[in-house]
Amino acid sequence: MRQNQYLVIGGSGEAGQSAITCLKEKDPSAYIITSTTTNEPVSNADLTFFDKSATPGLSKKIQEDLQNHKVPPNFKAIIYTPAFGEVGFPIIESTPKQIEDTLGISFYPLLELEETFNPELSVAYSAFYWLSHTLSFYGSMGIAKYKGDLWALANPQKRKIVRAGTFFSKSVRGISIVLQRTMKKTNNPDLLTLKSRYENSDQKFLDFFLSYAWEHEKETFQKQFETPYRPTEREDLGRGLGLALDSTEPVVTVLGDWTWKETELPQVPSWFKQF
Repeated sequence: MRQNQYLVIGGSGEAGQSAITCLKEKDPSAYIITSTTTNEPVSNADLTFFDKSATPGLSKKIQEDLQNHKVPPNFKAIIYTPAFGEVGFPIIESTPKQIEDTLGISFYPLLELEETFNPELSVAYSAFYWLSHTLSFYGSMGIAKYKGDLWALANPQKRKIVRAGTFFSKSVRGISIVLQRTMKKTNNPDLLTLKSRYENSDQKFLDFFLSYAWEHEKETFQKQFETPYRPTEREDLGRGLGLALDSTEPVVTVLGDWTWKETELPQVPSWFKQF
């Protein structure tokens, strides 16, 4: 019996590790190829391609490594996890260069991989970029997530988004560090509110930042569910991916214990269209 072949881009990160775990549980005979920016083999993967940054040209480098390992590509799914861009300021203030630099890591390589390998399914990850608190600090990353949503909605049979609530990760820690720095010199009213609340919180900024995000998520979505809110954890991303692999809808959202599916763009501010 032929093994199903999967490609996980960014296998050593939180999303990547949750994806590999999910794929192994869902499809025990799966052959998982993964990429990493490091020289360390990725845990639980069958084949790791090293020193692979998420930049334009990634698909060609993956292709070369496949040829070197004599592995013909026939991917059931490509899971794309990289997300990197400038944050710490309102999304609407993103400059064209900031947006292009962010898309060059967080979006364009996904399009290349999709075109090069034509997998049965391509999966990317997203967030609640349109909530009031995220609008104020998510910067050009918000544009990348918006573009990702549009990408999935354009071809829901072959493209899926796993949208997840805020959980502790290296990227969240990175956002909190940048935000704490930019917050000191901001005139943005939402960031000034954030700054004031932090100064009165007696918490380390990362702890405060996570609590602040969780509070907004609970406030926005609790009324839709009878079960109480809980913060999202890495394992929830695996649940989201497992559902996305079998879903007819383009977007699967996991927020703590809550799960729902979406078939249209969220209610984002109209100014997103300019991007």
